[in-house]
Amino acid sequence: MSPKPEAGEDGAERIRKMVREYLDTMEEARDRAALSRDYYDGKQWTKEEIATLKQRGQPPIVFNRIKRKVDSILGVERNRRTDPKAYPRTPRDEQSADIVTQALRFVSDQTRLNNIFSGAFECGMIEGAGAAEVIMDGPEDIRVNLIPWDEFIFDPRSSRHDFSDARYLGVLKWMDADDAIALYPDKGKEIEAGITGSEKAFVADQSVDDKPSSGTWIDRKRRRVQVCQLYYKAGSEHNYAVVVGSTLVMDGPSYYRDEKGKTVCPIEAFSAYVDRENCRYGVVHDMRGPQDEINHRRSKAVHFLHSRRVMAQQGAVADVGQAKREIARPDGWVEVVDPQAVQVLDTAQETTGNLNMLQEAKAEIDLLGPNNALQGKGTEGESGRAIIAQQQAGLAELAPLYDRFNDFKLRVYRATWARIKQFWKAPKWVRITDDEQATQFIGLNQVQVDPMTGQPMVQNAVAQMDVDVILETGPDTVTLQSEEFEQLAQIMPQLAALPPPYALALIEASSLPAQRKKKMTELLSGGGEQSPEAQAMAQKQAQMQERAAMAEIATKESSAALNMAKAQNEGALAQSNIELERERMTAEQVKAQGETAIKAQELQIKQQELQFKLAELDLKRAELGLKQQELAANVEMERERSALTERMADRQSMAEDNRAQREAAKPKETEKPDKSGDAVGLGLQALAAALSKPKSIVRGADGKPIGIE
Repeated sequence: MSPKPEAGEDGAERIRKMVREYLDTMEEARDRAALSRDYYDGKQWTKEEIATLKQRGQPPIVFNRIKRKVDSILGVERNRRTDPKAYPRTPRDEQSADIVTQALRFVSDQTRLNNIFSGAFECGMIEGAGAAEVIMDGPEDIRVNLIPWDEFIFDPRSSRHDFSDARYLGVLKWMDADDAIALYPDKGKEIEAGITGSEKAFVADQSVDDKPSSGTWIDRKRRRVQVCQLYYKAGSEHNYAVVVGSTLVMDGPSYYRDEKGKTVCPIEAFSAYVDRENCRYGVVHDMRGPQDEINHRRSKAVHFLHSRRVMAQQGAVADVGQAKREIARPDGWVEVVDPQAVQVLDTAQETTGNLNMLQEAKAEIDLLGPNNALQGKGTEGESGRAIIAQQQAGLAELAPLYDRFNDFKLRVYRATWARIKQFWKAPKWVRITDDEQATQFIGLNQVQVDPMTGQPMVQNAVAQMDVDVILETGPDTVTLQSEEFEQLAQIMPQLAALPPPYALALIEASSLPAQRKKKMTELLSGGGEQSPEAQAMAQKQAQMQERAAMAEIATKESSAALNMAKAQNEGALAQSNIELERERMTAEQVKAQGETAIKAQELQIKQQELQFKLAELDLKRAELGLKQQELAANVEMERERSALTERMADRQSMAEDNRAQREAAKPKETEKPDKSGDAVGLGLQALAAALSKPKSIVRGADGKPIGIE
């Protein structure tokens, strides 16, 4: 399902192509998200609008009702926080469910998970998407990181609110080059080469960029690089890739797995709304129109209140400029030639119209999001039931948002449980924080000795627990208790004036909780007058019951003492077995360590002997090479000597033939002895004698033969 690489395309370019796809497709959506954040922060006038208002003399007024409305939505989320709870899948997992619940709440407290959830919910309501990653920080420490909206990248073709159909999810942010090298030291040289080299990556989106001047993946002036951490699908599995600038740091299977052993993406995300173009947006997107109308109409109304329109005939005043300035002043003085030629127009109707439309725009924003009951306004003196009913009505409009957010929280908790099940292998203690009386701990993966078999066993093994994780919600206890008190205060005077049967009927007809009804019924049933015989019988029965209770208490105390003694004996026996097992395991460990050390020394000695043999073999190989070189030189010299001897014999034979021919051609009486042939023969003989003498090979500085002496 991941994009197929093109011919000649490296891994870094393949990852950057996915990032480029997201930035190009989601450019408009990111601009809208940034604009929504500006509106929440009170930046609701553009620079061009402010300049135009200044030319008109009109104030750029901002009544930021968006921030108040969004904060009320965020406040409802904080007031409705829930805790995770695990439920067993089989009857034997009931105890495991309680342990998993405590482990999840322990991690939630350690990672301050509620703050992470609130941050993600804020991004979802304003920019449209909130995300977090559940990863490991060390071998056993679980960390949940909030991913800011401007660093979160995803598949632009994804259309579901939970991003379950996304091909890839990741983080894209800028980092100092030194920090990136320290984070990935194995690729430090390549990262440094990318910064100092001439390669230039594609231009990044300004909402992702932290504004370097070049706008590329590498900012050489400030020595900063853009880092992309991406999880992408490869079939049914997930891969994890990291690109720093132009360097592919890693690309392989994801570190994290689910309960079935498949690799997963640790990033969980949700979006408030998704349009038909797969653009994500939040509640601020729908509030920008009414907010603009509020600001514009308020500014226009203030401008009308401080301005006057005057209609006058030409020449009615001597100085038009001076007349305008005086009319604008509250105590202005204008002298006119003809008072009938000057008329001040009434703008009250236009001002009133703007103010009326302003009220409608305010009401439009007020209708969005929580009502007064959810915000705690206008509900004074109402009953708890009425407040709850109004709050439920106010939550009806926000129900889809909170459902998507609750699903996001549930997925984060399940991812946390997956990390616990995958990485918590060693013994670990989890603190229980719900008990207000005393601090308690639960041991996970604890190795103990079975008192029945004497064999070591693992108690509360996390990897073997099979549970379902859900979110648990509870009622507003304070509100219900207040309503119950009001009902009791109303019916108590009537109960005092009615006979017991009618009072009991009134209690049964009331809307009090069943437990409260039962207690009040018992009080009224025992409050009537009794005869002396009935009182004596009741007293006698009470005494008998007291004696029976005392006897039962004594029996239980003796039984408890016996059980305690038995438990102490069994505990001492189990403790002694544990000590023996620990000593045996320690002895075996020491023995194994000694054997390992001896084997390591023997292996080191064998390695040294092998190195010595290899060195001797290299020396013999070198000597053999030198002998081969000398032999080749001797063969070459012998070949040259034989060839020279043959040439000398041929020349001597030719010289003798020439001398014989010359002697035969000359007259005998004039012939003179020719000694040239003898001289040549003597020279050749001397050369042959010299060559037959002992010879030596002349070698150079590197030991190679270079000639014969």
